[in-house]
Amino acid sequence: MATRLNILPDERFVPLRGALAERLEAVGEGIHPENFAALCDGMVRYLLEQALMQAGAHGGLIWLLDAEKESLVPSYGIGPASEPLVLQHQQPIREGIVSMVMMSEQPFCENEVYRNAHHSKMVDEKLHQQTFAMIVVPFYFLRQCRGVISCVQVQDVAADTPPPDGFQVDDLRTMQRFAAILTELLDYRLLRQTIQW
Repeated sequence: MATRLNILPDERFVPLRGALAERLEAVGEGIHPENFAALCDGMVRYLLEQALMQAGAHGGLIWLLDAEKESLVPSYGIGPASEPLVLQHQQPIREGIVSMVMMSEQPFCENEVYRNAHHSKMVDEKLHQQTFAMIVVPFYFLRQCRGVISCVQVQDVAADTPPPDGFQVDDLRTMQRFAAILTELLDYRLLRQTIQW
């Protein structure tokens, strides 16, 4: 049987907690769609690629709130259904499913999402595609929901091909797991850089 690891707070750090929390809040507020990619090294790309492959997605995006907190902006993406949107699109915070997930902080998974009245057609029209299935999960770092992570399966409505297989509950769990791992990774990196460790 494993022994429990019990790490107690060091009292020497107690006076510094307020200053550290204030500094990390400022760091978080300084991260915007335009500079987010600087945090996305090869490890982040690898983890996102693995999650998308496991979920059977055609592409995925990390969306962040803009500085005015009025729109979600694709800040990092993988796949032909996603990469063209990076920093080239703004989704109003009161429109579409990605915004609904941001506001509610509740995950979303649906097949035949193009039939959903809340699904915004802005991206599909821009990329001349039809989104068939979509997963969107909230994305947190430095203790706040600062965006969402989405993945899609798309179909070419002009081609005479069967629709994609769609997403299952396990695919949603895969994307939630990726979001949690990314949160831990970024929190650690930002804390390490903040204290110069």
